[in-house]
Amino acid sequence: MRGTRETPRSVNTWLDTLSGRAYEARQQLYSTGKAFTATDVRKLMQGEELYPVKKLSDIFDYQTEFISSLIGHNYTYGTLRKYRSTYRSLKRYMIKTYGVDDMRLDQLDFKFIRDYEAFLRTEYKWVHNTITSTVRRVKTVIRLAMDLGWLNRNPFIAMKLKVVEVYRDFLTSEELSRIAAKNFKVRRLSTVRDLFVFSCFTGLSYADTVKLELDDIVTGEDGEQWLQTHRSKNNNRVRVPLLPPALKLIRLYHDDPRRQEKKLFPSISNQKANAYLKDIAKAVSLKKKLTYHVARHTFATTVTLTNGVPIETVGQMLGHKSIKSTQLYARVTDTKVRIDMGPLKARYEAQELSLESEFD
Repeated sequence: MRGTRETPRSVNTWLDTLSGRAYEARQQLYSTGKAFTATDVRKLMQGEELYPVKKLSDIFDYQTEFISSLIGHNYTYGTLRKYRSTYRSLKRYMIKTYGVDDMRLDQLDFKFIRDYEAFLRTEYKWVHNTITSTVRRVKTVIRLAMDLGWLNRNPFIAMKLKVVEVYRDFLTSEELSRIAAKNFKVRRLSTVRDLFVFSCFTGLSYADTVKLELDDIVTGEDGEQWLQTHRSKNNNRVRVPLLPPALKLIRLYHDDPRRQEKKLFPSISNQKANAYLKDIAKAVSLKKKLTYHVARHTFATTVTLTNGVPIETVGQMLGHKSIKSTQLYARVTDTKVRIDMGPLKARYEAQELSLESEFD
């Protein structure tokens, strides 16, 4: 405004202030490297949010939708269920602790995740490793939010998580033979038993066993029959030479009317299979908790490692990328220790005999 009176001077001072703030806002927007408009400058000057602040629900929705779109390729329904379960527990935690069912990502801090871990321990009574894997999923989506540009810092970077090694049951040779030889009058029990025994001699999980097709049986360079497939869990390649007990079971179900076209075995849900395994364990007087995953550990420990198969080979057949994963499955049994220590024991016995003859 022109003039030297108080009003023009006040208005001009105010316009100069606005111009300075507009310039600062424009420079701040330039520094982000993103395109912007005059409206963005005005919003920044007035303290408005340029971009909607993302919430926990946004990043979990994005992650679950992404996983859902890739089921059967890079992910399984099991992974999707775990992420959904994790967010349900988060909502319950936020409602109880903060009185809300969602929070902005920029409101999260170390206390949030630390108290969440304690909540899972006290409210859900989950074991340590279940809590660890759940909290890790939360950390995973937070890192994803940072990669997407939805968050500038990692509020959980100080959270250290360690898995406690848990002893995993496996069957001895005698226990495996007892289950394999048991005659079940109920067909569903015999079918689950056969699938379980097949996994004991191939190392496949339940999901990988029931999805096997005729084309997964190939002839190897040695002229023998091999099993070649990819794990449902991580798509890692699995190639296993078929041992006689496994081949026998494949032939047994070749003409089974319950078997779908191109499939090797009849399909039973994992939940029912584990329920029937309890009945099988009871029928053979087995005191161990029998689940389908015990078969995979039995293959690693009793069938392969105890019989001298190197742990690197066992890991390859199990579809592991790291030897550390195989070490969680493979246990050194007393039989393996006895075989390995046999030559050393014989050597010392020979030395004692030699010393005795010298004194005589």
